[in-house]
Amino acid sequence: MRPDQPDIHKLPQEIVRLIAAGEVIERPASVVKELVENSLDAGTRHIEIRLVGGGMISITVRDDGCGIPSEQVPLLLERHTTSKISDEADLQAILTLGFRGEALYSIAAASDVILSTRFHGEDTGTRLTWEKGAKYIETIPWPGGTQVESLRLFHSTPARRKFLRSEASEYGKVATLVSSYALAYPDVAWRLIHNAKETLRTPGTGNLADTIIAVYGVETAKKMLPVDFVQDRIKVSGSIGSIEIHRSRRTDQIFFLNGRLIRDASITSALERPYMQFLPGGRHAIAVIKIDCEPGEVDVNVHPHKSEVRFANPRAVTSAVYHAVSQTLQKSHPLQVSSSRDIQAEFSPAVYVDEITGEVVRPPQASGADDIEWAIREPKHRHTPDLTPSAAHPGISYPQAPRSQLAEQDLPHKYPSFDEIDLDEDFLGEKSAGRAMQFANTYIVYNDGRAIYLIDQHNLHERILFEEFSRRERNASVVSQTLLFPLQVNLPPSLAGLVLEHLDEIKSLGFDIEEFSQSGSFALRAVPQALRDDPVSAFTDILERAGEDEDAGEPGGFRRAFTINLACKSAIKAGKKLTEEEIGFLIDHIGDGTFLTCPHGRPTMVRLDEEWFRKSFKRSKSY
Repeated sequence: MRPDQPDIHKLPQEIVRLIAAGEVIERPASVVKELVENSLDAGTRHIEIRLVGGGMISITVRDDGCGIPSEQVPLLLERHTTSKISDEADLQAILTLGFRGEALYSIAAASDVILSTRFHGEDTGTRLTWEKGAKYIETIPWPGGTQVESLRLFHSTPARRKFLRSEASEYGKVATLVSSYALAYPDVAWRLIHNAKETLRTPGTGNLADTIIAVYGVETAKKMLPVDFVQDRIKVSGSIGSIEIHRSRRTDQIFFLNGRLIRDASITSALERPYMQFLPGGRHAIAVIKIDCEPGEVDVNVHPHKSEVRFANPRAVTSAVYHAVSQTLQKSHPLQVSSSRDIQAEFSPAVYVDEITGEVVRPPQASGADDIEWAIREPKHRHTPDLTPSAAHPGISYPQAPRSQLAEQDLPHKYPSFDEIDLDEDFLGEKSAGRAMQFANTYIVYNDGRAIYLIDQHNLHERILFEEFSRRERNASVVSQTLLFPLQVNLPPSLAGLVLEHLDEIKSLGFDIEEFSQSGSFALRAVPQALRDDPVSAFTDILERAGEDEDAGEPGGFRRAFTINLACKSAIKAGKKLTEEEIGFLIDHIGDGTFLTCPHGRPTMVRLDEEWFRKSFKRSKSY
């Protein structure tokens, strides 16, 4: 051993506690997960979760379960103390959600704890208080069940606390978690309260459709399809979205195995494969999938958070999920699902998951390569949208005059297919789109006599809109379209909390939205003029993407993330055939260094000058 190397020694118990806590407790949602799982193991029928400050100030979980015998309360904060396993055989067939005896131990290492309980056969309750490393136990009157309060999370470990995100973000993670458990346990009545405001309440009727209504709203519930399927002693149940409803993220794909919330890439792939021929690119199905199999067929003790499991026969599980989803869709849309695909699927479906990004990759098609369409100048055939806004949405009016409180001037209608965004320049100027052509309805090739520009039409337009939205927001000149009738927006608790926290910022960007008395329900009265098509879905997607942005918790981070995704949603898409005027509009911005990248950082164009061509073709300067 080197003289300067420290001696090997046994860690103090308090350090061991902190390390163990870090394995299990990462944020308020971790605390809530451990506590609600204990409540479910106790046979509860009602669970109430109260948060203050996103859970960073306090978390309270109360249930009406069987309670804890008073003589066992002193053991609760000791490590590896549990009533759920006794020997090795129990580990091979775990039937409960908690089993390691780490939950309360780890929570107490990360915060102060007050636990109040009364066992169903006792006359009085017991209270355990853990504060600053000291433990107190007393007898109290208590109506029954158990309540656990976690106070000042990570106050003793500020290094961990600094990695927490904003209050809204931490609350959103808790709301997503509670919503997931509520959907998996519809026979339990759930109530979530944040900063004294109720954000979720489910009826506990045992009917999954009732819980879907409480979490997602009536309109989403109408488009959900019940799943009930058994294969090889594996039961797959729950509910999946029809092909009419989808999301930009997988946050609404919920998987439970034997009542345990899990993540598994192969199961995700098995769910998404039947949807691939129906959903637009980058869209994902909504699903609540409950898988039940023999406990001995799965090892749940492979991950500190118990969120990942190991199957004895993973092929059987993925095959059951695939067939359950495929057959459910086929029953709902018999003319759109090929029976040959279902016959071909007598296998464990292959997993097409990108190991780096986690994206499900579309499997190779048997047909030949898609035709590539060239779109060169077509001055005699002006391209216009197939449907006017009023035809696409007969129940919505898009008047030409914007709301007076949002803007005083109308917009000139130079380029209606670009959603009438006004920039204060002559778009075409002296440049001509005549030296440009569109390739594959996605890229523009432009020759200005000095260089060739290869332009990504979506990326460049997204950057133009981002700068325009930002300028108008700074100048308080955002232009909105008033809807003839307010549209109802039903949001899950996590997104509803995000709206309420950033309501002023969202309004400053052109959305006139206000909360209904019903939790998670909002009235949308006006939207930015560039965002006219399907405003409810567009708003939800923008909000969802903004909330997941890494910088959303930083000062000004949510505003920027929201503006970026608003621009992305409003910009022309790849695959859209452009008119000469639209091409000219984009070309007019290539000389400004502002537009070299889109707001996400992707390049908008590539410039190939004469020097590049000379080097590429091995030519000398003398030709």
